[in-house]
Amino acid sequence: MAQALLGALVVLGVLSLLIALSGNSIGQGYRLIVQGAIGIPPSDQLSPLDAWDAVLHDMTLLILTGLSVAIALQAGLFNIGAAGQLLMGAMVAGWIGTRSDLPTAVHLPLTLSLGALVGALWALVPALLKLYRGAHEVITTIMFNYIALYLTHWLLMEHLQDPTSDVPRTAFLAETAQLPPLGSFMQTSWGFVIAVMLALVLWAVLFRTVWGYEVRATGANRDAAEAGGVPVNRRTLQAMLLAGGMAGLAGAIEVVGTQYRFFEGFPADYGFDGIAVALLGANHPALAVVSAWVMSALRGGTYYLHIETGAPKEIAVIVQAVLILYVAAVYLRKRRVEG
Repeated sequence: MAQALLGALVVLGVLSLLIALSGNSIGQGYRLIVQGAIGIPPSDQLSPLDAWDAVLHDMTLLILTGLSVAIALQAGLFNIGAAGQLLMGAMVAGWIGTRSDLPTAVHLPLTLSLGALVGALWALVPALLKLYRGAHEVITTIMFNYIALYLTHWLLMEHLQDPTSDVPRTAFLAETAQLPPLGSFMQTSWGFVIAVMLALVLWAVLFRTVWGYEVRATGANRDAAEAGGVPVNRRTLQAMLLAGGMAGLAGAIEVVGTQYRFFEGFPADYGFDGIAVALLGANHPALAVVSAWVMSALRGGTYYLHIETGAPKEIAVIVQAVLILYVAAVYLRKRRVEG
């Protein structure tokens, strides 16, 4: 409790300093940030519904990419490759989603499933290199991010680009592959519900099943888990595939629920933001939902501050970095005390 309170004070202190350095009063800055995050008090430019719509959209992606990083960390792996896995899942969804010869009952589930599958397969090689060649997953997943970036660019330009457009993007998705919004009053798709449900399911699986116990034991102490009969290589591989699948699904949901096509410059940065979500949520699937809301609200609030006052948009990124450093420091101190 004391550590959480200290963390909140550190974040508020840094945020206050950044607001002051941007030339705004701290009181006005916080009012605009809260207004941008939850839409209260309402303004002519932003209603509560608009604010929450933007936050829930960001939460959808941050929950899934946060789960991707958290699952891998539970097994003792640091998955930096969520951005590349998200890109691959999005590209496949943008390709499969343009087919018009499939019924809705098949087309939409197939598009989402293939996006998740390709994300999982994109995590397979780094996992195998880790297990059988000792290559560090941080290095290999970063490399695979760049491979995904240039591979999707090449495939889009040479094979998937909409022939009716000069802009590098796929054709518009067929209606049978589109994920509907939560309601006529919102643009956020049902992908948000899928993300929250997956977080709850993974919570139960990780903490209420033998498989989950073995994954967590592998991450806590690989040698002890192996001595206790846990198939550590298998659990490590499965956790990494599941992590890749979550990130791939995030990309697929963004395509079928928001963008309705894949395009050059697809927002893969959510994959890196998932690292902050996982660390802030202590690698717990349920807490990832809470930390995703914190990150999304901070992004929405600081962006509104930027629109209203011209303050730098990067304020959210700086605060996010401070959060990561603080959580990492607490974790290292805890490990040192326990050791």
